[in-house]
Amino acid sequence: MEGKDLTKGKLLKNMTILLIPLILTNLLNSIYNIVDGIWIGNLIGESGVSAITNCYPLTLIVTSISTGLAIATSVLVSQYYGAKEEEKLKSVMGVSYITTFIVGIITAMLMILTSTLWLKLLNTPKEIFDITKQYLIIYLIGFIFNYLLTVIMEALRAIGNSKVPLIFVGISTTINLVLDPILIKMGLGVAGAGIATVIAMLIGTVIAVVYVNTKSKLLKVDFKYLKLNKEYIKQFLKTGLPVIVEEWFIAGVILLEVNISNATGVIGSASYGVVSKLEQVIMVIGASFKTMATVTVGQFIGDKKIKESINVMKQGLKLVLVPTFLIILVVFVFPRQFCQIFVSSEDVISMAIMYLSVVGISHILLPTRQLLHGFIVGTGHTKFVLFSATLASVVEVTTILILRRTDLENLVVLGIGILLWVLTEMILNAIYFFSNKWQQEVIEK
Repeated sequence: MEGKDLTKGKLLKNMTILLIPLILTNLLNSIYNIVDGIWIGNLIGESGVSAITNCYPLTLIVTSISTGLAIATSVLVSQYYGAKEEEKLKSVMGVSYITTFIVGIITAMLMILTSTLWLKLLNTPKEIFDITKQYLIIYLIGFIFNYLLTVIMEALRAIGNSKVPLIFVGISTTINLVLDPILIKMGLGVAGAGIATVIAMLIGTVIAVVYVNTKSKLLKVDFKYLKLNKEYIKQFLKTGLPVIVEEWFIAGVILLEVNISNATGVIGSASYGVVSKLEQVIMVIGASFKTMATVTVGQFIGDKKIKESINVMKQGLKLVLVPTFLIILVVFVFPRQFCQIFVSSEDVISMAIMYLSVVGISHILLPTRQLLHGFIVGTGHTKFVLFSATLASVVEVTTILILRRTDLENLVVLGIGILLWVLTEMILNAIYFFSNKWQQEVIEK
């Protein structure tokens, strides 16, 4: 079979080989938003940074659906790959392709039609409302292509190939890097950054489709398998829906966070936006550990090596040490230097550093949290992941609502709420992992 069987050979080595391209890919992928932030912040100013910050939670709503579809694809493909079930794997990919295409178009169109309503819900400042809406609509058009690209990359990773997705994203990111300043300076402003992203996403998707059709027998877009097979749709929904709902809860909480940051004006919104750029980088690093754990555990489960899959968590904790140390350096040693990458306003920098001093603790925990999260997802128990995320969201929102009645700064309140969210989810997932309940459920399945 094509790809790599991660259950054979030295586990730590296999995980490292899978992880490094994942981190590089996800970091490059995050550069879309980071580059937009840098160019917009330096060429347009804090109003531009605030505009893309207001778009962030709305793009998360769209991303949550593609994430659910991609994770469902990853779990099912990795398990069928581990079980050496090629026909079932191809059938899953057929369902994934057709579902992704339909859902991508519907989601983007619905969000575009309701964009004004969403921005009002966020309490978007009037002075940036129009440019925010313009950027959001352009970005949503690009996500139609990004849906398919995301699923293809997750499928490749599920069969142990994390190097080729790195090439896809590398090409897309380079195109975005080149086009961003050109289109902004042409007078298109924030919209120019959005157009650059759409072009980059489109080209990346075309390259990915061409690759799987010419180089992969397992993942090619084969009309024979492009069917809405009830059996596989049911599996898809069982795995993917809890993830989508979980991501919606997270997006909803971030909507609240942006709303609160907007209440402090453009400076508060920009400060929150600057720190969110760091959070996005850390999240993609954590997402790399999550994907690595999901794919590796999925292959072990598919190969009926349930007890051995526990070693994925043990070895993963060793790999988490390096990124955790680097995050500590940025959060507590070089916060000012990080903030100065995006803005020059001392008011924004000072407020961002204050916010980071609180929320930074949760950033340090994120890679470990995502590793544990990915392990549970790899076993197929996404319903428990939804439960833990839901309860954590309730804890954060309750904390924020209570603390907002005090004299604490809005961003400090947000920082405390986010920290409690991360701690709550980590504790619940750890309890589930050590309970061994998941093992019994996998055996019965």
